[in-house]
Amino acid sequence: MGSTNSQLAPHPEGKTMKAVVFQKYGKPETLTRISVPVPHAGFHSGDLLIRVHAASVNPVDKIFLKGDMKMLKPVAGFPHVIGYDAAGVVEIADQAGTFAVGDEVMVRLFGPDGEDKEKKTPYFRGACAEYCVAQAKNCAKKPANITFEEAASIPLAGMTALQCLSATKKGDRVLITGGAGGVGTLAIQLAKHVYSASFVATTASPGEKTELCKSLGADQVVDYRSEKFDEVFAEAPFDICFDTTGESLQMANVIKEGGKIVTIAGTPTLESIKHLGGTGFIISLVIPKKAKRKEYQAATAKKAEWDHVFLRPSGEDIQALATHLEQGKIKAVVDGVWDLHSQSGNESVSAYGDLHDPKASWQGVFEKLFSGRAKGKCVLKCFSEETTQVPKMDQEKNELASLETALADSSDASAVVEAKTEPEAVESGL
Repeated sequence: MGSTNSQLAPHPEGKTMKAVVFQKYGKPETLTRISVPVPHAGFHSGDLLIRVHAASVNPVDKIFLKGDMKMLKPVAGFPHVIGYDAAGVVEIADQAGTFAVGDEVMVRLFGPDGEDKEKKTPYFRGACAEYCVAQAKNCAKKPANITFEEAASIPLAGMTALQCLSATKKGDRVLITGGAGGVGTLAIQLAKHVYSASFVATTASPGEKTELCKSLGADQVVDYRSEKFDEVFAEAPFDICFDTTGESLQMANVIKEGGKIVTIAGTPTLESIKHLGGTGFIISLVIPKKAKRKEYQAATAKKAEWDHVFLRPSGEDIQALATHLEQGKIKAVVDGVWDLHSQSGNESVSAYGDLHDPKASWQGVFEKLFSGRAKGKCVLKCFSEETTQVPKMDQEKNELASLETALADSSDASAVVEAKTEPEAVESGL
């Protein structure tokens, strides 16, 4: 049986919230929407309580759900709220007063480090719920010129792209694979409009995704279905290659001497795992060192760098993204918006195009993103005026009964530390 979550004790005022949770490690089909207590215990001095207006889903959520990172980032118990990206309004401010009640913020959820480091991730660090608890240092004020849904789509993907492209200089030639994905759409914009690359190339399927990449700033889009980028650019190498699709080995064929290849796809290196805090003999047996990777060896043979990267917490980076959004240098690319509270399979609250998805209720956000067919990000609308009130007694009983059932049914599953590549792109950001 899986461990129950001791921090799921009833709220002293009886407040509950809707949340998308997993009650054991497993497939996406195991996700359920239940009521759990509004977070009220286990906070740290630097924490904020955020009323979540919107959350976004990332491929790494699927990896976390399956338990593939269980040895490094275990949950405190089940049920556990899924998701890392959120945007909403501060309801309880941090003790230092970094933010005030009523501030509109965007956040990539990380747990605290140092003396306050959480050995296991509590349920309230999950984004796909009506409330979440975030560290103030990982938040930025939401720019006034974007919506909550757009703001929620930015943190993980944007910070990943920003950090992976940090070595880019003005005038560089940059190659980004998977340009129509969540990370790719932001990476193209950052490379072209923030880092001032002279030429940005990417890969995408023909049609809408190719046109999307061009509209964001890509100078050339390779149809990965019929062409190989290392053949197309065999005589035109790049200064920076950013891999989101598991093709960093081929990038060694088109990297300049002194250039850099960065990947977020596939199996991590022992060095990147240690960056997350992973240690131990078992991990060292499963995960290879960077120097033993054929991708690293191929890049080294070209006198170039190669690295596998996990997202690092950085208040400066999320603030930089907020500034770029405010200045119009980058924009959110949202495939669609689904509603946490929707009941009908025909409901959709998307303002970003036709979804026509027969399952456009809350489950649809996970189905679309995990399919690898999304253009940009998939967002879950979490705010509802009706849920701000303390539940009536009969509602409370039903919600607590639902929680008890979830706790009773929770069980654990074995897992392997291995990141799987999505069909179109993966976004790594634990």
